[in-house]
Amino acid sequence: MALTVGTEVEVDIHDVAFGGRGVGRYEGCAVFVPGTLTGERVLVRLTKCRKKFAEAELLDILTPSESRIEPACVLCDRCPGCCYQHVSYEEEVRLKQKQLEGLLGRIGGLEDVTFKAPVASPLSLGYRNKVVLHAQRERKLGYFGDDNRTVVDVEACPLAVKPINDVLATFRSSVKTLKQLRPNAAVTFRWTETDGALHWIDRESGVERLIENSPIGDMRVPRRAFYQINPGVSSLLVSHVSELIKRQDPTYLIDFYCGVGLFAIAAAQHGVPHVFGIERQSVSIRAAIQNCKALGVRCEFVSADVEALAEAALEQVEAEQSMVIIDPPRQGLEAAFLETVIAAQPVTVVYVSCAPDTLARDLKVLVAGGYKVTECQLFDMFPRTSHFETVTVLRKAEIEP
Repeated sequence: MALTVGTEVEVDIHDVAFGGRGVGRYEGCAVFVPGTLTGERVLVRLTKCRKKFAEAELLDILTPSESRIEPACVLCDRCPGCCYQHVSYEEEVRLKQKQLEGLLGRIGGLEDVTFKAPVASPLSLGYRNKVVLHAQRERKLGYFGDDNRTVVDVEACPLAVKPINDVLATFRSSVKTLKQLRPNAAVTFRWTETDGALHWIDRESGVERLIENSPIGDMRVPRRAFYQINPGVSSLLVSHVSELIKRQDPTYLIDFYCGVGLFAIAAAQHGVPHVFGIERQSVSIRAAIQNCKALGVRCEFVSADVEALAEAALEQVEAEQSMVIIDPPRQGLEAAFLETVIAAQPVTVVYVSCAPDTLARDLKVLVAGGYKVTECQLFDMFPRTSHFETVTVLRKAEIEP
């Protein structure tokens, strides 16, 4: 029987896929339903029908899960950023761990991976140190909706730290300020413990560097540079990677996509004699050099295309005494970069990822190239959203961890 758009059906949800949509079955087809949980029976309306799957909108929850809670945000049905507002935080972490294990098995073809216990966020709300809101006519200021064009007006974001919401309220209360915002303008709200809450419109001038506290010391961070948005989990992740460095005790460490130098400086603090950091963004490298000097350690930082410089960098180190840390953007690693790492065969690779699907794809290549995954751990950097961080350790297959 062919499924038809607009048909209302009852579905039993048996899983929650990566991305946050519940998965059920009807007439032999998978049905994906946002806002649902494992074990629920729901009434849905089909919105998209394909040969092997359908998408649907939730109409009613006939049998609710025991893990279902009241959402903390009144915009959760319109703002696409949060997909787990309706689930207890403990269940959210459990779902994400299951998704990670499933993706590494299904996409990566990995078996017998040692998964360490997932690291939950100290705060499931009020943790974000940065939000970027967009202006639209009729004095709207908020996040883009599902169509990536329409702005959902946001008076306060439950994910943001309180000082950001306080500044946002003041900003919104100024009719003159809102009227002067051009359509599509981006307003960034940023907070650090040292600097307090700040905001800027588009790329206007102002405070260029912020100070972020970290387990390795205060870090100078250019305001347009990347830095993790959850200070509590970021500190736990940095401490974990620092411990991995200490445990492996390499002579050489290369930190690819090094940002402002967190992992590289941590390695130097542990006494690694030769530390190199490579990052495309020159403003981040300048900050990394300043951070290195301020914290009294020696590292070599280079601003360059990571993929282009990888081969030359790996040729400068002794593979059997080397550790490589890779912390790429969400799209993961290019095939040529993976080939370069495999050819060089550094003894240890630590892969920090914010996208488990591309992580699984890349791990499959590294394992085929002679590496073994010795451990993987989830760090829930982004509670209430579909995203999370992972730290995966690989060793050359013939080397015992």
